[in-house]
Amino acid sequence: MFIDYKIKGKYVNLRSVEESDAEFILSVRNDPRISKYLPPLNVTVEQQRQWISKQRADKDSYYFLLETPEGDKIGTISIYDIDGDHGEGGRTCCIGEPFAAVEASLLFHDFVFDVLGLNYTTGWVYENNKPVIALNNSFGISWVGKNYDKNGEPYLECQMHKEPYKLNRDKILKKLRIIK
Repeated sequence: MFIDYKIKGKYVNLRSVEESDAEFILSVRNDPRISKYLPPLNVTVEQQRQWISKQRADKDSYYFLLETPEGDKIGTISIYDIDGDHGEGGRTCCIGEPFAAVEASLLFHDFVFDVLGLNYTTGWVYENNKPVIALNNSFGISWVGKNYDKNGEPYLECQMHKEPYKLNRDKILKKLRIIK
């Protein structure tokens, strides 16, 4: 699905991905600094455009582009496979400043819990992605298992529940100096 408004923050905004974002998304996904933490995405720009077009019609999926307040594209984040009170969070990558990634995650979880009304999300993080693991820990994530991708790389399975997130949210906002 898509939303026809921006979710605005102090350092970053979220908006629904558009077909015209396909080239940017592939450039970020193929950036060696980012791609080492993501499954390979071996598609053409046209295939990515077609996928985005289908995703925008999927009632169980929201895919956001991260932008600076000035409109510079800096990443993506998504909730998909929504089923009842939960969905899978992912497709997350950010080439912006660390505080933009943190605020994007806050805006995203506020949308998931407050707008969509979900109670928890599931997801996974490669075990070697220490910065994202630390970020998720500060949000109150629960690590629920360990698995391996088709190349044998270990990843951690996780769940983010609404209540622990809400308990940690204001602390994170204060650190970002968004609230006092």
